[in-house]
Amino acid sequence: MKRCYAGSIIGIDLDNTLICYDELFVTLAIANGIVPANYTGRKRDIRDRIRSLPNGDVDWQRLQAQAYGPAISGAVLAPGALEFIRAARQQAAAVVIVSHKTPFSNLGSETVNLQDTAREWLHGQRVLAPDAVLEQNLYFEPTRDAKIARVAQLGCTHFIDDLEEVFDDAAFPVGVERMLFEPPPQRSPRAYRSYRSFAEIAYEFAD
Repeated sequence: MKRCYAGSIIGIDLDNTLICYDELFVTLAIANGIVPANYTGRKRDIRDRIRSLPNGDVDWQRLQAQAYGPAISGAVLAPGALEFIRAARQQAAAVVIVSHKTPFSNLGSETVNLQDTAREWLHGQRVLAPDAVLEQNLYFEPTRDAKIARVAQLGCTHFIDDLEEVFDDAAFPVGVERMLFEPPPQRSPRAYRSYRSFAEIAYEFAD
């Protein structure tokens, strides 16, 4: 069944949904000697590899702090995301970004504000713009619980996220259509659909 842009309030997650880090994490992992120079895996592969090592969770958080902070310029916008957002706005939908992101990482720089670097990146990609997402429609929340509460408070009709944990949380509002951004989708049984690209999501809203 086709969705309708008009009157919708479309919420979008930030990290690993709008912002793609796969190539950046490979670059950082190579630079840190975690993987060989010819490594071709994705971010999830690198995460699993690091977490399998002694002290892996801490090392993974340190790498994330680099990617989300001083190295974020190496990340790329998800293909088709800006076109999807602009089309939604042109057809009378509201678009909001709701991200679980604290100002600083416990294992990163004490001077690099992760919210500020993300905001600057979004401006540079023209995602924060009058014809895309309005500045006041960008929300950073300190916890997943706060993020879910914000989705409910904003009255989102749809929410796009890469994390099943968000959609499976008992507190996630029942009336919001859950759209899992999962390139490539795993296709495991779920109560909601997964999408491999923003072009595929846009097709769901096409006339």
